[in-house]
Amino acid sequence: MTKSLLIAIISLTLVQLVQAQTPHQPKNVQYRMSLKQFKAKYKTPLTAKDTLNFVYVNNDTMVIVKDYVRKPGASVPYQYKDSTFLDVYKTIAFNHYKDSVSKKTTMKYWKEDIAIFFSNSVDKKVKKEFMAFAEKTLQNVDSLSIKEVKHVEDSNYIVYYNDGFEYESRISNYKKSDYYMHWNNKNQIYRLSLRLIKEDFFTPKLRLRELKKYFIKSLGYFEFNQSIDNKHFFSGSHDNDYQLSDFDTEIIKYHYSYGICKGTNLETFEDNHKKAKELLKNRQILLSFFHEFE
Repeated sequence: MTKSLLIAIISLTLVQLVQAQTPHQPKNVQYRMSLKQFKAKYKTPLTAKDTLNFVYVNNDTMVIVKDYVRKPGASVPYQYKDSTFLDVYKTIAFNHYKDSVSKKTTMKYWKEDIAIFFSNSVDKKVKKEFMAFAEKTLQNVDSLSIKEVKHVEDSNYIVYYNDGFEYESRISNYKKSDYYMHWNNKNQIYRLSLRLIKEDFFTPKLRLRELKKYFIKSLGYFEFNQSIDNKHFFSGSHDNDYQLSDFDTEIIKYHYSYGICKGTNLETFEDNHKKAKELLKNRQILLSFFHEFE
């Protein structure tokens, strides 16, 4: 998985603007930040010459940052998606508390690869088929993978049944199957415990289906959207036995693409897309997000 951290958000932090070029031309790269942020960060007054290079984006004035030295990292071009896709994605990726829509709701994602541990009570056949499903789900996701570990201390994802050892005290009294997720102040998920109520799912097939459901939801603290076609997993419909459609796979791939801002709230997410699309449409400038190596 790419070890990087998003530090470029167009109107809030540094951005890289890459203009069209021929194979023999050097990259025309300019580093800019908003005028408001520039004044807060630098004490050097702007000159009349500086103002000639201002770029105006949705009422934000973008200023060239001279002699900027950035830390080692990689730039990833903005990944365009149409509004129809984004509208659905937002309802899935931004899990609003008690369905109360808030622009401050944040997306969550796994920064490190998933190291999964199964308790001894988990059926061997269920474990085998679950791992096959999980690996297939993530095989086309560039920045996330999964592996099974034999020792719980080596894991960041635990799967267990309620009739065995209790790995997560916060959900020990839950009457229904659920998971408990931990994330840091960058909205990066770093630990999760998935607890299945065995009595509610009395056959291995039913247990497998339930584990698959929670696994997909736990890839980003995802929520179902019942307004989309029930052939998709993210509709929450049981009709498809929780199989992933091409659309479901695209949602997951997009969530882990570094061509978008990571771990932001809904307000920032919408604002960045609006500005990136305006730059692309009106100025033929492709915004790139710079990810600093950790």
